[in-house]
Amino acid sequence: MLYEKKEKNSIQLFLMMSVLGLAYFFSNFHRLSLGVVSDVIQTDFGLTTTQLGLLGSALFYPYAVMQLPSGMIADKVATNKLITFSCVLTALSTILFSTAKSFPLLVVARMMAGVGTALVYVPALAAIRRQFGDAVFGTMTGIMVSMGQLGAVCASAPLKFLTRFFGWRKSFFVVGVITVVLSIACWFLIVDHKEPSIKNTPKQSAWKMVLQPFAISIILWFFMTGGSRLSFQSLWGGRFFTEALAMSPEKSSLMLMCISVGCIVGASILGSISDKIGSVSTVILSTIIFSLTWVVYAFCKQNTNTILIGITGIVLGAVGAGGFTVGFSCIRLFASKEYTGTVTGIVNFFTFIGSAVFTQICGNFMEMLPIDGKLMQFRVLLLCFTITALITTFFVWIANKKQNLIKN
Repeated sequence: MLYEKKEKNSIQLFLMMSVLGLAYFFSNFHRLSLGVVSDVIQTDFGLTTTQLGLLGSALFYPYAVMQLPSGMIADKVATNKLITFSCVLTALSTILFSTAKSFPLLVVARMMAGVGTALVYVPALAAIRRQFGDAVFGTMTGIMVSMGQLGAVCASAPLKFLTRFFGWRKSFFVVGVITVVLSIACWFLIVDHKEPSIKNTPKQSAWKMVLQPFAISIILWFFMTGGSRLSFQSLWGGRFFTEALAMSPEKSSLMLMCISVGCIVGASILGSISDKIGSVSTVILSTIIFSLTWVVYAFCKQNTNTILIGITGIVLGAVGAGGFTVGFSCIRLFASKEYTGTVTGIVNFFTFIGSAVFTQICGNFMEMLPIDGKLMQFRVLLLCFTITALITTFFVWIANKKQNLIKN
């Protein structure tokens, strides 16, 4: 009987991880899909570069704002209810996006998608930590993120293929219908038994946790590295490949897919590595490599070998998403288990505020540069990405070193 019960629990956990991964799949899909269809939508609606930047950031601002309530709610409300609601709202936003006839409706649909997809990652991480514990938290998070990154892959070349044959409206409508089906599966398959909360713990303790120097350095790191990578992968990467490197839209989508493929590999590998050598060491090492990939991109030209660009994208995705995953596992170093959702939500808030800010200002930043030519403008932008990533990583190293000295 004990063996049968254990086996049943294992199956439940497997099914739970499967639907969590699928929910995160669509979260990633919607964050990055605009990069592939932006040229078609810009043409259909006659959008300016500024309007396109606004449309790109319309998802990230509500996504960021929702991290705070979603974290607190995740520590109190059943995960299956939260993620089911997330899938339903995401489905409605996708269908609205596919049928929108004006720019304001497009923006509203993207904002709805931002709210809907915001209720996946933080509750999922909190549930995973409660169900699997700290010992394999990095590994299990990596597995879920790897599954989710398949959504990023599908938001590149496969989506471009679908939109070419069926149009972007029909493609997004089908995605919305599929998400409705997923919502039903989430309601029945996600199992999350919460631990009783500690009544004597002050309500402000979660905020005190993130006001520690090490926590602040992690938040700053997420803001800069997460913001730059997600803005590039969701919108400006496609413009870089087509406008600066003169690639066709199809080849550009393949380059974006290379980044997404790297994300899948890196999230699982670096998650496992962090459980062995430590989260902070993995974050520092991965971010140094991450910075170097920006340098390689910055000095690419129109005649640069496509294979080199693709390999660089794979490495960028691997260390970017992998470091991103491990960065969240660093939360266990300063957050108690009962506040995992709340603290993760606070950290994720600043991550996606960074994504929204970078997505909106990158175009304006390049236009303000006293430099002619898209290639040179993107070169300056990518070198700025490099510098900010290295500086924030240095802060993480210093803060962690001081934290260890205090503990010892």
